[in-house]
Amino acid sequence: MSISSGPAHRSVSSIRPQPTVNQGPPASPQTPLRTISSTYGSPSSLRAEEDVVVIEIGSRYMRAGFAGDATPKAVVGFGPEEQRRAGDFRKWEVGYDKNWRSRIVGKEWGDGQEIWKPDLRNVDLGLVGDKIERAIRVAYTRHLLTDSRPRRMALILPSALPLPLLSTILDTLFINFQPPNVSLMSAPVLTTISAGLRAAMVVDIGWSETTVTGIYEYREVGCNRSIRASKLLGEEMFKLLAQLVDPTAFKDSVEINRERRNLLSFEECEEVIARMAWCKAAMRADTEEPTHGLTPVKEEDELRSSMRSMNMSSHDDMNEIISIFLTSTSPPKTIRLPFSKLAEPCETTFFAAGRMAQDLDDEELPLHTLIYQSLLQLPVDIRSVCMSRIIFVGGGSKILGLKERILDEVASLVQRRGWDPVQGRAVEQFRENPKLQQSRSKRASIGPTEISPVDSSSKPKTIAALLEQEPDPIEEGLKREAGKGLRVVDQGYLRAVESLGAWSGGSLISQLKIPTVSIIDREQWLQHGATGASRDAEISMATSRQSMGPGSFKSADRSSWTLGLWG
Repeated sequence: MSISSGPAHRSVSSIRPQPTVNQGPPASPQTPLRTISSTYGSPSSLRAEEDVVVIEIGSRYMRAGFAGDATPKAVVGFGPEEQRRAGDFRKWEVGYDKNWRSRIVGKEWGDGQEIWKPDLRNVDLGLVGDKIERAIRVAYTRHLLTDSRPRRMALILPSALPLPLLSTILDTLFINFQPPNVSLMSAPVLTTISAGLRAAMVVDIGWSETTVTGIYEYREVGCNRSIRASKLLGEEMFKLLAQLVDPTAFKDSVEINRERRNLLSFEECEEVIARMAWCKAAMRADTEEPTHGLTPVKEEDELRSSMRSMNMSSHDDMNEIISIFLTSTSPPKTIRLPFSKLAEPCETTFFAAGRMAQDLDDEELPLHTLIYQSLLQLPVDIRSVCMSRIIFVGGGSKILGLKERILDEVASLVQRRGWDPVQGRAVEQFRENPKLQQSRSKRASIGPTEISPVDSSSKPKTIAALLEQEPDPIEEGLKREAGKGLRVVDQGYLRAVESLGAWSGGSLISQLKIPTVSIIDREQWLQHGATGASRDAEISMATSRQSMGPGSFKSADRSSWTLGLWG
């Protein structure tokens, strides 16, 4: 029996490579060829087609960024400093900041800080288009850091934007940036989406007006507006500070004269509002139970305790005297006033303090009355859902204590008036008259007169309509089984809900590739303009039934399009 020295299936020669006899000069180094699968390849070539630029345009600011981001990458203002021409270095000249009075001659309060006004009769739409083009180019080159390759755009606009402004914005986008298509989206709907809701009451305290929009199942079911917004708050704060700087400023008139506008600059007045403006709490009895109010109850309690420690009450003698140093006055001056005085502009602006209700127009309603009437106009089932999902957005909503005050005032209106749309002196007299209430309750308790039967010996029978319905155990069991997996819906009480904002909602919708109601192609807009938008007069059942599988939206007919809410 022979024993082998190694395994039969392996040899040393197969493990160690044999040296080659003829070795030429070493070849130059080369990168080995590799095959890259398209599944795992770099998406840089398709980035321009896949990226969607989300743009939100407001009265004073523009926000821009890519779809899928939580916050916008660029926030560009439309102020005079942001709209300076290239090569304009006057900002660094000696005494430029002190020459602001010559730049506001003949202008109203806030002129030059906004890109448009609600009244378009004196607005240059060509200049509006140029400002929007410059703001988008600044966002592209400085913040988004992208090239000028055409990309799809999602445009977020207020639902009450006039059609001439919409046409100007779309012309600017299609002509200067050449996107293949632009999707129009409503700001209140996207605010509701970013809050994780399907229905809400969106209160947008903006620059020139406050809008209250009811949203139900991602549709706008009502919209009211008022001129009580941040611009009016700035005017009231200017009056308060100007009276302390010069007591004779408003001796003859309560309005802001153009000659008196040089007492204080717009920028410094806005800084005082951002740093020190606040809103007083509602006057209510101590025995009154507080409403559900704002969602973060812990933060609300901390706010109340801090207000008590700072002596923030309605009595001036209990408040500390504060000093404000103003640099825009000539000469610079330090004014001293009680801290409670800084809450008076908010009272006058948002709650119409000192004015009777019959002296106000429909466009001048206080915010709590505007919200109450907006809820009153909704159907009962929609109202019960929306009143528990009130969302405050806009720059004016950041004032300390304003949200709580508005909710308390709305709750007071509901408790005093109920949900009865009929109001007036006669209704109040009827409610306060005990005799009429007693006679009404007696008539209701008596009910219909019962006819005695012919046979007096027989017992009286109860009317079938007045009999209580017999319980059905099978139906009750089915209801219990059907309601096991359902979540209890919060409704029927006032509550404020936080939201990430309209831009975040638009970013989410664009990232999920959910088609919007209005998608405008570039070729169709350049060919027909706003007049090419159409609405289907009748709904065809043959064309409405289609598969919802992959690619169903791409195969849809895009020959006819609409402007949606703005059409």
